[in-house]
Amino acid sequence: MNLYDEFYPLVVEMLDEFGGNATLISAAPAAPTIDAKRSGRPAPKATPRTRPVRAAVGPIAIKGADGRSTLQSVATMLAEPLEGDQLKQGDVTWTIGSVTCVAPQGKAIVFIAEVS
Repeated sequence: MNLYDEFYPLVVEMLDEFGGNATLISAAPAAPTIDAKRSGRPAPKATPRTRPVRAAVGPIAIKGADGRSTLQSVATMLAEPLEGDQLKQGDVTWTIGSVTCVAPQGKAIVFIAEVS
């Protein structure tokens, strides 16, 4: 038995117990990034892609910078988010920051994302 076979069912059980239904909204790439790759030609408009996921958001911390307060936390999910995507859980929408993939032996088990 490998680590994936041992830990994946535990992660699924954890998300069923502590997580909730959420929607992962994949954002279109930033316009300057696409324009640079297209030699300045405007890129066609793309509609964001949504995926239903189970996610658990950890305790929320309030961080202050430059006179602004932001909520920051960590979200755990089975689907792979990208930086800049949005995670909508109930009435709260989180913006995905850096993402850590837990993948012992090269096979992804769970994704842990910083959200704000």
